[in-house]
Amino acid sequence: MKYQYRYLKATMIFCLIGFFIPGFTAILLLGIQMLLTEIGMECANSWKLIWTGTWIGMILLPILFFRYLNGKSTMPYQKIKTNLILFNLFEYIFIQASLALLFTNGNILCYGSGGQNGIEFAFTAWLALPILIIFSYFFEYHTETTIAE
Repeated sequence: MKYQYRYLKATMIFCLIGFFIPGFTAILLLGIQMLLTEIGMECANSWKLIWTGTWIGMILLPILFFRYLNGKSTMPYQKIKTNLILFNLFEYIFIQASLALLFTNGNILCYGSGGQNGIEFAFTAWLALPILIIFSYFFEYHTETTIAE
């Protein structure tokens, strides 16, 4: 008997965790910015580079993951689970960073004008959670991959 993987259920569990970790992923993004600044890139320009990369990742990752899933008729349960966790984590970070660009800019983040201090990363991370649920709904009902016995 073939079993369909429950993408929605697994993503809902990730979202429960994701509700509490936006600060950790924001610190990761800040660390990337600091690393880029340390190797000689101006702070505001490092945010532009980060946002360019995360926008590209936010758009491409779901397409690539969907194609990957449709390229496999069966996969072991653990492999599907691991791949979905990695997809959710990276897409969560990509969406979090990308949406922050709509609420702030590199100059504000680097030089602190306007009273913002990066808190928008927490809010955009929370905005990412329903988007992940929509993707998982799509994966669950529009892919043919089943769990290998």
